[in-house]
Amino acid sequence: MKSHATTLMLAITVSFFLFSCSKKTNNNETITTQDRTFMAQASAGNSAEIQTAQLADSISDTAAIQSFAQMIITDHTNAQNDLKALGNNIMVPVTDSVDGMHQSFMDSLKMMSGRPFDSLYITRQIADHQNAIAIFEQEINSGNRTEVVSYANKYLPTLKMHLQKADSISQAMHYQ
Repeated sequence: MKSHATTLMLAITVSFFLFSCSKKTNNNETITTQDRTFMAQASAGNSAEIQTAQLADSISDTAAIQSFAQMIITDHTNAQNDLKALGNNIMVPVTDSVDGMHQSFMDSLKMMSGRPFDSLYITRQIADHQNAIAIFEQEINSGNRTEVVSYANKYLPTLKMHLQKADSISQAMHYQ
């Protein structure tokens, strides 16, 4: 009986030891300032894209702009939801707030319609997606936390596709 108790205690001790070792290896990847900054920028970008696209979908009467806006809403909502889940997993808060610059831009757009609205919206989409691509590439190259870098790798192709589509619309509609 005593040997069974000793064996059981030894098994429990080894289990705790192995469990604590496996936890430590997962936590060796710290969340750096780069990772946190990227997550904040990606979150603000997703939120701004969603809200601006909702505005474009309701104001524009151009089918290409409306279709593009619907794609942006869908893709950036998915990206934001994934980012929130990632934030929950690694204990980094992710909010749906829009920065002051994008809020001012949306306020300006609300006063516009027609071709001026469409032109400004698509031109800004090109600039915003170029900026987002640079931020995502920086995270891929300099980020520390595997899950955050994986998120950047997952959504970089989508951002590039959005840029290509916005540029295509801009050229077709002669906005540049």
